[in-house]
Amino acid sequence: MKPDLLDQVRVATQGQPDWLRKKRQLAMMMAQKLPVTDHQQTVLKKWLQNPQLDIDDEQVTTTPDGYVNLPIFIAAQQYPELVQENLMEKAINWQANQLNALHLAFLNGGRFVYVPNNTVVDQPIELHATVSGCNYHNLIMVGANSKVTIIENEVASDQQPSYLGTELLLGDSAQVNYYQSNTFTADHNWESVRAYQAGDSLLNIYSAFFDRHHLEADYHANLDGDGSHANFKMVGIATHDQVQDIHTRIDNHGLHTDGEILQNGVVKDQAILNFHAVGKIYQGAHQSASNQESRLLTLTAASHGEADPVLLIEDNDVNAGHAASIGQVNPDQLYYLQSRGLTLMEAEILLTKGFLLPVIEKFPDQQLRDQTINELLERLEVQ
Repeated sequence: MKPDLLDQVRVATQGQPDWLRKKRQLAMMMAQKLPVTDHQQTVLKKWLQNPQLDIDDEQVTTTPDGYVNLPIFIAAQQYPELVQENLMEKAINWQANQLNALHLAFLNGGRFVYVPNNTVVDQPIELHATVSGCNYHNLIMVGANSKVTIIENEVASDQQPSYLGTELLLGDSAQVNYYQSNTFTADHNWESVRAYQAGDSLLNIYSAFFDRHHLEADYHANLDGDGSHANFKMVGIATHDQVQDIHTRIDNHGLHTDGEILQNGVVKDQAILNFHAVGKIYQGAHQSASNQESRLLTLTAASHGEADPVLLIEDNDVNAGHAASIGQVNPDQLYYLQSRGLTLMEAEILLTKGFLLPVIEKFPDQQLRDQTINELLERLEVQ
């Protein structure tokens, strides 16, 4: 690790709250002692060669009464206790690996969303930003008995590998519908969404992986409180020489917790799309459930992927199961569609839509379904 990088972080954090400056500098100093994977090395090498420390200039937008939506650096000044206690501490852990530590040290921007206890937000909170820096982080806190829908569509426009991180912290009996579909510019990117859930909370995550670049995605819910429930529904497409590694995990710690993962993906050309799903029920999490289903459709002989389901069960009184399949498109189907006047591309598009729509149709409302279908058609280059 270059010694001058710490000096650059010191300069970049001037004017920020003292606790945040010290935390980011500590992350810089500790990073080299933390573990790192091969894929993380690809991202880190470019960061360390040319760190991007300029802060995204986000405006403070007016929000309806009842909740807070601020740029994260402004929130660190206006809500110091909330941000200090929770930023990369309970969901995305900055000390877990070298990439997370440097994500904090090189932080460029993000949003802080805080929905107080007993608040129902009728309109979706939309997080739309064109992110010029590499390290953008959303900290979302939803209080007890509150209910909200959050839509995240962000564009990471930097040529350096980008890390878009989102933390979701749910209080007792909170209900959150979270939709995400981000777009990247760099060749290699990282996306992490991690949640910490208190008792009887409900988190529904709906994600569309329609970007065209290499992506490592990390989705993880920690069902800490009794009766909490996490539900992941995901669709993805990989084409050309693209590699997408999608890691999903739900940990059942509390009693009567329920984790469900459903993901469908389509891969063609020489692309690779991998679904790695883990459900873990810890000892003492009686009468909990962990179920997952991962399915891949390959459209060309050179394309491939993995559907890798893992169940780790430490308690007897539970309900757990998984299903996984990888299948090639049926040549007879393609022939039939082409015999009815469709081109090969049109036939592949029709089969792709048919494979992904059963998951998209489970998205919570018509607006989100229509938006995802439009993104799918754009990804397939259908005008």
